[in-house]
Amino acid sequence: MFSVVKVQPTLTAGSVVAFDPSLGVFAPSSSLATPLGVLQEDAQEATIYNLETGELDPQGYHVAPVSFAGVAFALASRDIPDEGGELMVEDGKVYVDNNADGAGIICPLPHDQETRLAGSLVMVHIR
Repeated sequence: MFSVVKVQPTLTAGSVVAFDPSLGVFAPSSSLATPLGVLQEDAQEATIYNLETGELDPQGYHVAPVSFAGVAFALASRDIPDEGGELMVEDGKVYVDNNADGAGIICPLPHDQETRLAGSLVMVHIR
């Protein structure tokens, strides 16, 4: 499940976000705050079509499609064990913490793939 929402302009695909009421946009998350989401694409400036000029007018904010449930690809903040595990969040990225009651899982390493290192995209399932 995804929705196009207002986000901070510097966010990239795979960033993990939660709503920041002080900014009024989704921003990098440092916890399991809900709703928790993962950007599917880089943030883009919002525009609307101007019927009078026939051009796109910028709206002064940025948007991106964000997955709030199901499978997504998130950026890893740490190396990910091959067996995957409980999803935890720090600095807008994910890591495994099997002592936590996470909001999802980081999927195990797919067959015939290389170990996932910090900074790589990893498959997650958000609950």
